[in-house]
Amino acid sequence: MLPNRRFLTVPICLASLGVGCTEAVGPEDPGGGPPSAFLTQPRQAYLAIRQRWDDPLEPAGGTFTAGRDQLLKDGRPFEVRGVVYVPGYPGHLPWDTEVAWGLPEKLLNSIDRDMAQIAAMGANTVRLWGAPRYAYEAIAAVGTLHVIQTLWIDTEVADLHDPGFKEATRAYIRSVIDRIHTAFPGGGAPVVAFLVGNELSEETILSTNASHPDLDRYEGSHVRTGPGLNASEVFLAEMADYVKQYEEEQYGVTHLVSYANQIRTADLIDTPFLDFRSHNVYPYDIPYLRPGTSTGSASGTFMQGWMEELKNRYSGVPLLVTETGLSVSPNAPHVGPPNYGYGGNTESEQATGLLRALEDVATAGEPLAGVVGSGSGPAPLGSSRRRRGHRVAATGRPRGSSPRGTGGRSSFGTPRGSPRPRWGRR
Repeated sequence: MLPNRRFLTVPICLASLGVGCTEAVGPEDPGGGPPSAFLTQPRQAYLAIRQRWDDPLEPAGGTFTAGRDQLLKDGRPFEVRGVVYVPGYPGHLPWDTEVAWGLPEKLLNSIDRDMAQIAAMGANTVRLWGAPRYAYEAIAAVGTLHVIQTLWIDTEVADLHDPGFKEATRAYIRSVIDRIHTAFPGGGAPVVAFLVGNELSEETILSTNASHPDLDRYEGSHVRTGPGLNASEVFLAEMADYVKQYEEEQYGVTHLVSYANQIRTADLIDTPFLDFRSHNVYPYDIPYLRPGTSTGSASGTFMQGWMEELKNRYSGVPLLVTETGLSVSPNAPHVGPPNYGYGGNTESEQATGLLRALEDVATAGEPLAGVVGSGSGPAPLGSSRRRRGHRVAATGRPRGSSPRGTGGRSSFGTPRGSPRPRWGRR
């Protein structure tokens, strides 16, 4: 059984990066990409980002290691230019699609088009959550896309060290690793890294730590720590060790492992025992949650200032921005640049704001390892995860806004139909 995924939502119709819920063949790609990649005219943000990410793409594959500031591919710096992707299609929920067999042809064609669009935009990496085997086969067919694989861990469990919960998490880890390697039977799966968990809640961290005050270190076959950890950090070390151990035993390789942290828990949990640091960074969060953050050294934005603060904490190891983007909730008051608020942004502002986020990463005081767009980011293709734990009382976010929900995402194709309902699963 998969770990529980609370507060996931899925759109009834995807319109991201030019993807619409139609089987009609769209116009040729104005930027010279494959005509089959576009069902609708690409939006301003897509075209703007493609101009920013205009370097030639190299073939996928190679061995990834962590350098001082950057990830290295075969010993050379590798800038992650990424997109979060969760395949979705009307009538097919992502957590069911992940393990389903015999997927309909329309869904398979949709995945093929999405991957073609991602590559045509200039991305070199796809961050996957739950994805069926066919998604990996489509990545292999494109030939220039690498994978950052999220290994989902329930963000709101009461005790991460509950024996049943840990066994279910290990079983899920095995299933994802097996799915990846069976999609690349000749070996050489183009995996940059595994992310063991994403944004554990403050409640989970504090509850787990209170239940196990004696857990302060971990000694495994691949991950070893000194004393001074909290119980939640020990759990992440144990799961990361299991990822490396299982992949080596079954497939003779190991890949980098990290954990995607966020601004709310940046002071509660840290992972110096993993291969590099990962943080999800959204510009609209920072003024609400850390209003005392210094502005960036080059751009003067809070986003760049927060990234520079994080990099200063983690000096000497790569820092990867594993999610970023804007909120486009139509019900939020318009704020505009430089932080763009919790919605109300025009299509032109979406393009400008997303480029600003990419530039913030590129011009930070110390080099960062790259950036992955998500939710309302550069390519929210099927990104169906609603942001957990956003409470107005805690964040000051205006009512009716939807920072990462499917009802409030940037959309890069001409919109069709009515607003997208939300489907919750508890």
